[in-house]
Amino acid sequence: MCTFSEALIEKSELRGKADSVLQLVKNHIATNVEQAMDMLSVEPSSREDIMKILEKKA
Repeated sequence: MCTFSEALIEKSELRGKADSVLQLVKNHIATNVEQAMDMLSVEPSSREDIMKILEKKA
């Protein structure tokens, strides 16, 4: 079972990855979000959470 601090760390890491994905797309290094996540080797289990974070930023 996760502790509260572990959950906060995981959420922070996801936000960091989401920011990195967004930068790759904005800088035209990746053509889309999926490609950016592939380039960053984002785990499949994290992709949906990252998509949710990106939707909130839009």
